[in-house]
Amino acid sequence: MNLLTSRQREVAAKIAEGKSCKQIARELGIHFQTVMKHRENLYRRLGVSSAIALTIRLKGKDR
Repeated sequence: MNLLTSRQREVAAKIAEGKSCKQIARELGIHFQTVMKHRENLYRRLGVSSAIALTIRLKGKDR
């Protein structure tokens, strides 16, 4: 996960918890569009195309 910034890791963890972009924005105190951009960058950097694939990829990094 060294590819990711600390904020991207925060957003990724919340996505993996099943939180919506709206919830993530509220919890982190950032704009909804910022969360969407983080999500887009996460998907691109990790080579995934969905929240489920992102979660699986993150779980694999823990092992």
